[in-house]
Amino acid sequence: MRWIAILPLLLLVACGGETPQPVAKKSPAPVEPKPVIQAKPLLMHYMPWYVTPEMRGKWGRHWTGMERQHDPEQKGANGLPDIYSHYHPLIGLYDSTDPDVLECHLLQMKLAGVDGVIVDWYGTFNYADYPPIHEATKAMFAATAKFGMKFAACYEDRSVELLVQRGKLNREDIAGHLGETFRWMGKEWFSKPNYFRLNGKPLLLNFGPMFVKTPGQWTLGMQELTEKPALFGLHHLWKEAGADGGFTWVHEAAWDGSQEEEIVLKRIEESFTYFSTNHSRHIASAFPGFHDVYKESFGRLDHRDGQVLRQSLQVALNGPWPLVQLVTWNDYGEGTMIEPTHEFGYKFLEIVQEARAKEIGAAFPYLKSHLKLPVRLYSLRKKGGVSDGELNSIASMLSEGDCTNAEAKLAVLER
Repeated sequence: MRWIAILPLLLLVACGGETPQPVAKKSPAPVEPKPVIQAKPLLMHYMPWYVTPEMRGKWGRHWTGMERQHDPEQKGANGLPDIYSHYHPLIGLYDSTDPDVLECHLLQMKLAGVDGVIVDWYGTFNYADYPPIHEATKAMFAATAKFGMKFAACYEDRSVELLVQRGKLNREDIAGHLGETFRWMGKEWFSKPNYFRLNGKPLLLNFGPMFVKTPGQWTLGMQELTEKPALFGLHHLWKEAGADGGFTWVHEAAWDGSQEEEIVLKRIEESFTYFSTNHSRHIASAFPGFHDVYKESFGRLDHRDGQVLRQSLQVALNGPWPLVQLVTWNDYGEGTMIEPTHEFGYKFLEIVQEARAKEIGAAFPYLKSHLKLPVRLYSLRKKGGVSDGELNSIASMLSEGDCTNAEAKLAVLER
C-alpha cells in the first residue's frame, strides 16, 4: 500500500504471424536479433507484494485487502475474483515469486520498449511482510538479468518507521540500520552489471523520505559504501534526505478544468519542473490514472481512455529529463497499473509501445500484436504438457527480438 499517491500541484493546481510450413531435413536460418535502439531510459515501477496459495500457501493482503475483507476464491458481480482492487490482471491473480509470471511481465515490457524495472522494496529486516517482498524482489532481480533488462530499487523508509513504532529498532540506531541495508545492496545489487546506473552511479529511489528526514542519517548510512548511489526521493521531499534529486508520482491537477491539449501538456511540464528546473535532478514519471480502494481515498484521476498516460508520457519523453519512470506496472490497490487488465485490455501497454516507436523510429521492431505473445507463452506453461526446453526456447526468441519464429512455434504448440 502506498500512503501517498496523488500529489497536487502547488501552482497550477517487428513480428509476423504466419502459420509455419513443414520443413524437411533443414533447420530454419538463424535470425539476427533486432535490438531496440532507445533514446532515453524507460523504467517501469513494479510492485513485488502479491502472494497466492499456489506459490506460498495463502492469499496475500494485496489481493484480499489489509483486513482480509475480500475473498479471491469468490466471484464478484462481474464474474471476476473478489479482490482489493477495481481492476483485475488479464493473466489472472498471480504470485510475485512465480518465475512464469516474471517472465511474462518482463517480456511484455521488453516488447513495449521498456528497459527495466524499479522495484518497490522494504529492505532485508525480518519483520511484517518485508521477508516475502524481499524474496520476490530478489526473484525479479534474477529475472531481469536473464532477459537482458535493467533493475533498480525504490526503498521505502516507512519500513524504518514501522520498526521504530513496534519497538524493533531504536531511534538512535536508524543510521546503523540504513547502513546495514545499503551495504547489503552494495554487495548484492549495485555491483551487478544489470543494475541501472544514472550518470555512472547505481540508481536508488526512496519513496519519501517519509520518516527518516535528517540528511545526516542518510549520509552516515552510506558512509561505508565503496560506491555511493544516485539517491532520488519524491520531488517535494528529496532535499530532506540530502538526496541528489527527486521524481514525480501521480498528479491530478494537469487535467483539472480545461481539457485543451496544449494546456494539459503545459501543466504536466510544470509539474516536472516546479521543485527543480535542473533537469539532471529530476526523474519524470508518466502514469495512466488513479483509482484507489482505500477507506480514505487519496482522490481520483480518471484514466480518460488512455489520454492521461499518452500525454504524461509524451511530455516525459520529449523533455530534457535523463530518465522516465512509468507509474506503475501493477499497483492494483491504486489503479495505476499499465499491465494488461480485464477492464482496459492492452490499451496502456500499447500506448507505451506507440510512444517508444515514435521516439525511436524505424529501428523499433515491435508491433501491438507482439505484446500478446508472452501471455500465450505463459498460458502454455500453466497448461502443462509441453517441455520446458521448447518453452524456454520461445522465451529466448522473444527476448532476442525473434518474434516471427516465436509466434510460429507458439502456433504449433497451441494446436
